[in-house]
Amino acid sequence: MRVNLVSLGDIAQDIMSQLKTRTSQVFGCPMNIEPTIAVPEHAYNAERNQYLATDLISLLDEKKGEDDDLVIGITEVDLYAPRFSFVFGQADTLSHTAVISLCRLRQEYYDLPHDEALCLDRATKEIVHELGHTFGLGHCPNSRCIMHFSNSLADTDYKEAIFCAKCQPGLQL
Repeated sequence: MRVNLVSLGDIAQDIMSQLKTRTSQVFGCPMNIEPTIAVPEHAYNAERNQYLATDLISLLDEKKGEDDDLVIGITEVDLYAPRFSFVFGQADTLSHTAVISLCRLRQEYYDLPHDEALCLDRATKEIVHELGHTFGLGHCPNSRCIMHFSNSLADTDYKEAIFCAKCQPGLQL
């Protein structure tokens, strides 16, 4: 199994490298950083000033090569899904493709001082969570488990970047 990280729009190479390293430590599998893909304009909803996450997942799935096991896109744009005001990320279990946004993981979004380390911690958790879905895991009631649903940043900050004893066996590595 291999995981490919793809930046959707401009993401600093340093951030992509750190996310690759952090995520590979959790899964222990090969990871690649693929070339940047432009964020598609058709995914933008002007009324919401956000991008539809499923449109980005579809784009990633179209660009996926035959040998790709899992793909996760990382973007700076604000994401949403139907019935939600925003999402930190979203996954498609059938295509094994996911996307996360750094937008609301950044302190600056909330008019707080920049904290790159905190943003990287949050992004790592969101990547691991969404990849967990691509492995077939659902949401977990354990608030410390990485598969717990995050309604807020407080939820993301509270949970750990690991799978609980109940979820770990469900990973199809």
